[in-house]
Amino acid sequence: MSPAEHLIPFQVKDPPEFLVKICGITNLDDALSSVRLGATALGFNFYPKSPRYLDPEQVEQMLPKIPEHVLTVAVMVISGEDGLSAPSAVVKGVPSIGAFQLHGLHHESEIPPSEKPLFIATSPMEADRFPNHEILIDTSWGRGKAENWKDLRGIARPFILSGGLRPGNVREALELLQPAGVDVCSGVERAPGIKDVGKLKRFMENVARARSALRRELGG
Repeated sequence: MSPAEHLIPFQVKDPPEFLVKICGITNLDDALSSVRLGATALGFNFYPKSPRYLDPEQVEQMLPKIPEHVLTVAVMVISGEDGLSAPSAVVKGVPSIGAFQLHGLHHESEIPPSEKPLFIATSPMEADRFPNHEILIDTSWGRGKAENWKDLRGIARPFILSGGLRPGNVREALELLQPAGVDVCSGVERAPGIKDVGKLKRFMENVARARSALRRELGG
């Protein structure tokens, strides 16, 4: 089994061929618009200081209305005084959530127990510290700052690309790095926490064009 087959996302039932995650969802309309346009995962922010923060009960009320094939992800900061101690602190309020995305960890030994699938947000320099978990590369910490993508070409394992993605650059990023998925938040917004349907549509179209071009290039 190759590394790509082992990871992204090995714990998730019937995983999508390619993960397209729209993060910072704050309302049902944006969630359903994202899914209609092709999102395979939705992220909900549980960091209290974020402008996109939602109370767990709000998210739990939304989840039954989201199609079952879409992976729902609770985004959490674990370390620091503003963080949460463990996914269990959230899952009690959102038992229907599909997975967790954990920020603030620096080694696999720090990962708290979880019965749900985990994505670990990490930097290119620390990617090899999480050999048994799916990783998301984003050093912008939610600021929407684009990574120096050339530095990411040395990562010899599957990863989800995040940080500074938008309709105008996602195709270039996919063709350069060929990640296992993409994660976008502010790049498809008209205001913090409010998605722009036009930007979402262009983002999805450019993801599809890039993946189609890669398939042709690889003879698939």
